[in-house]
Amino acid sequence: MTDRILVLIKSNPLESHRPVEAVRIALGLASGDHSVTIVLLNRAPLLLADDTDDLVDGEILQKYLPTFNELDQTFFVEEGSLKAHPLEDSDYKIRAVSFDEITEMIRQAGRFFIF
Repeated sequence: MTDRILVLIKSNPLESHRPVEAVRIALGLASGDHSVTIVLLNRAPLLLADDTDDLVDGEILQKYLPTFNELDQTFFVEEGSLKAHPLEDSDYKIRAVSFDEITEMIRQAGRFFIF
C-alpha cells in the first residue's frame, strides 16, 4: 500500500532556503513507493520559473527539478499565486487549484509536510 503524502510549500524562495529543501525532500519521497502531491502557495511558484538566479539555493534547485518531469509529476499551484506569478512557459506540469481543492488534498493525505 502506498502512502499519500502532501508537500505544501508556502515559504518565499527569495528569502529562505526552505522551499528548495522542500523540493529536494519531495523528490526523495516521490522516488519511493509514495504518492506525492506538491502544492505551491504565495511566492513558491517562483520555484518553477525560468529564471531562478535570485532564489536562495537556486543553483541547487536546478539539480532536482528536471527529475520531476521524468516522474511526470504535477505541481498544484493555488490560483491566486499563479495569477501573481504566471508560469505559462514553464517546463513543468502545472495545475491551478482553489483553496477548497487544496483543503481536500490535505484531507486525503495520510501525511503532509509544510514548508
